[in-house]
Amino acid sequence: MEFKSFKKMLLKKGIEAGFEECEIYFSEGESISISVYEGEVEKYSLDKAFGLSFRGKLNGKIGYSFTEIMDFDAINMLIKNAKESALYIENDDMQFIYEGDKKYEKVSSYSEKLENIDAAKMIELVLDVEKETKLYENVVNINGCKISYSSSNYGIYNTKGLELTNKSNILMSYVVPVVEENGEKQDGIGYTIAKSLDEIDPKTIAKQGVKEAISKLNGKIIPSGNYKTILYNEAMVSLIGTFADIFSADSAQKGLSLLKDKEGEIIANEIVTIVDNPLLEDGLASTPFDDEGVATFKKEIVSQGKLTTLLHNLKTANKANVKTTGNGFKASYSSQVGVEPSNLYIEKGEKSFDELMGLVGEGVVITDLAGLHSGANSITGDFSLAAKGFYIKDGKKEFPIEQITVAGNYFDLLKNIEVIGNDLKFPMSNVGSPSVIIKELSIAGS
Repeated sequence: MEFKSFKKMLLKKGIEAGFEECEIYFSEGESISISVYEGEVEKYSLDKAFGLSFRGKLNGKIGYSFTEIMDFDAINMLIKNAKESALYIENDDMQFIYEGDKKYEKVSSYSEKLENIDAAKMIELVLDVEKETKLYENVVNINGCKISYSSSNYGIYNTKGLELTNKSNILMSYVVPVVEENGEKQDGIGYTIAKSLDEIDPKTIAKQGVKEAISKLNGKIIPSGNYKTILYNEAMVSLIGTFADIFSADSAQKGLSLLKDKEGEIIANEIVTIVDNPLLEDGLASTPFDDEGVATFKKEIVSQGKLTTLLHNLKTANKANVKTTGNGFKASYSSQVGVEPSNLYIEKGEKSFDELMGLVGEGVVITDLAGLHSGANSITGDFSLAAKGFYIKDGKKEFPIEQITVAGNYFDLLKNIEVIGNDLKFPMSNVGSPSVIIKELSIAGS
């Protein structure tokens, strides 16, 4: 059955079955992923996916169901399962099917240059990436070399007249070279995100990956102590992503965020502004509407150090007696609506990375953090993480550092940010950050 006919019949049958309101959310997409090794295609995968979820309101409760098949049996199954789901709900939280907003902003999330992408050209490019990487004499292995393309089309239709669709696509390529010197091996990553095949430069990707790997060679362990620290943009991104849930109103209402009822309070240094921006040009999570059909907008979660809002969907906003922030998102078509950020980042400052090192004088730069899932507590904010980076002396990188552990508290860290750089970066992620100077961090070394 065609989607248009299926959608119309499902909504009609839903109302006839006794639902007060009904809604359909659908997503469809395709992806091409190509990995190469030793000059040959190691893995080639082409995937297409479609999924649809149905929500129906019955006696004030909303039941969910989902399918990947569109036929008459699926319609009956969706209605039956959604009814049963609604009957099993025991909490009294208000549930909503949204009528829509008057205006939805345009977003830049789809490149027409990537339509009908040439898989043969993708293979040629990723082979060139591997070839360029191997030209460096100290590269002894490649732990991964890949190019991938994905596109998606998704939307919402309901019985209150809402009809929304949006599409996005993305192309990326990366390489992970391993270099060796005097028996020591280190790896690095070079990558790019592009709007067209012409934007992928194999030489640039290879150079980036090899340069990073070489910079880690001959690392040393430094003595334990408290150090003035630069958290490099990618390391700061790791922390922001790990602790992003503290800004969720759903977490706060469940007692899982220390920011509950802290709106209006200072939670960071006054130079810190944290933004959730679903309208960011070419952002990986840019969208004109959330998965409840609410128009999205740019908002400052933290403005000059002050917590201005938590992130809300319709349910959490109703419980808090505020307006939703348009952050009602689903992990997939088969999931229920939760609360998630879109493009989340710290606003950049004015100082370059070299200027940050000059301001520190002597201290450390943390470039890599590991153990984020096991070594960070998103409720208390405490973290203890394996780290790598560089020692700074006289405002310049002196030598690489390794086998150290960085410990602290995320809430304290936000208050101890002294300077923010201008190198805002989104490393293959919807979370971004510039590099920042932290007053001091506890480092366990030798």
